[in-house]
Amino acid sequence: MICPKRTSELLDLHLAPFKDKDPAWEIGVSKIAGRGVVATRSLKRGEIIFRDSPLLIGLAAHEEDSLNACSVCLKMLPDTRFMCRQGCGLPVCSLCAKKKQHKSDCDLFKSWGPNEPDVANSVIIRLLCVARAINLSKEQRDLIYCLQANLDNNHRTEVRNAAKCFKNFPTDKKLIEIMNRTVAVLRTNGFDKTTDRTNDNQEFNYRALYPLFGVVNHDCIPNAYYTFEEKTNNMIVRAAVDIPEGFEVTTTYTKLFTGNIARHLFLKMKKSFTCKCSRCSDPTEKGAFISGLYCRDTNCTGLVVPEITGLPHPNWNCLVCKQKSTHAQMMKSQDFASGAINAKVNSNSLRTLVQYLNEKSDSFIPSSNYVVIDAKMSVLQRLQQGREDCSEELAHNTRLRYSRDITQLMDKLGLGDSLLRTHLEELLRREEERRAKRLADEAEKQRKLAELQAKAAEADKLLEVLQKEQSEQSEQAEPAGTADPGTAPAAPPVATAELA
Repeated sequence: MICPKRTSELLDLHLAPFKDKDPAWEIGVSKIAGRGVVATRSLKRGEIIFRDSPLLIGLAAHEEDSLNACSVCLKMLPDTRFMCRQGCGLPVCSLCAKKKQHKSDCDLFKSWGPNEPDVANSVIIRLLCVARAINLSKEQRDLIYCLQANLDNNHRTEVRNAAKCFKNFPTDKKLIEIMNRTVAVLRTNGFDKTTDRTNDNQEFNYRALYPLFGVVNHDCIPNAYYTFEEKTNNMIVRAAVDIPEGFEVTTTYTKLFTGNIARHLFLKMKKSFTCKCSRCSDPTEKGAFISGLYCRDTNCTGLVVPEITGLPHPNWNCLVCKQKSTHAQMMKSQDFASGAINAKVNSNSLRTLVQYLNEKSDSFIPSSNYVVIDAKMSVLQRLQQGREDCSEELAHNTRLRYSRDITQLMDKLGLGDSLLRTHLEELLRREEERRAKRLADEAEKQRKLAELQAKAAEADKLLEVLQKEQSEQSEQAEPAGTADPGTAPAAPPVATAELA
């Protein structure tokens, strides 16, 4: 094991701009693997543990990527005339072409003689992150050698392939060793365009090595998560849960919603170790049942989970009837469910996918299974872009339901704060506010309607009273003002004086 003290000294030099009088971390012996980052004091949920800056960073430049991004500032450029005019074979913007960083890169690659300096080559551009290790200081290169590197038969392939793109690629064994070691360290501890990962952290579009973060060990239930500062690409690592003093800070190298077997295989094949965390040691994954399938016995309603053996093809046990099934038998069920759901995911109708997940999928696969969770994540992502063929009510109810489903699953796993949780909780908050507003609006409409109905009833009652009064007045006025047409009018009275 590389000395933790020496690693700490080199990291202190690298992180001098972030020097903290009371650092929350130190490099210590890990119970997980070799060295690790240990909390020097009790950390509260959400508290910043450390900041880290990239020791090496460059464009990922995969074959499918657009190659018209500046190799220094990493910003996208117009799709014409973006190659360096000095013939180094690197894309660069007009501002960065004059900077010290590009001059160093340019001089190095020009001395190697690119075969086609005016044509963007993904192999050359991708190599830049590795080649920059040659111009690092001795302490910085020592720091690279302090980091874990899985040296297999393939770690030299990248440099060998890149050599074919230059006329005068170096043959000096020391330079080749520096680049090969850097490739191995990047593959083990670095970032390489993580936009395809659905783990608990922020996506990252570049190839980079963050040395302090490279010492952080893996746990399938991490107690920390990271974000990046957009302008500087510096990393900020925060506590996902309360971390007691002396406890190791952990991150996750895998997708969160992947079952035990798949995570085991990924870590074994890509990272060369076997995880023995609490989640990996529990066949139910803390009651989340990410891998869970229905029992093959049609008379049993139990869930079947894989045995914890560390083998790629373990037996499966029903938690109710105790029936054992082979891995091949259960994979048939899983493959059928995955095929059925993925067919709906890949269809053009979002409404059909939502209805399938809500009404049919639960009949043949548990709602906690990773393929269902992935489908729900896909639905939420598509709804974020638009409702497609979903009604407003269906979209609203789906956001609420799926956000709650995934959040509850995270709670079962014991996951704390994260970007995913923040996003889901924000989505829930907005949808609940919309529902509350809609209910309030509906209640206000009902109140106003009730008021109108009450006023109408009062008006009807008043009108009825008026009509009744008019009717009574008419009845009283009729005898006094009406004469019998058959009666002659009375004679006028005769004066007494005239009779005398």
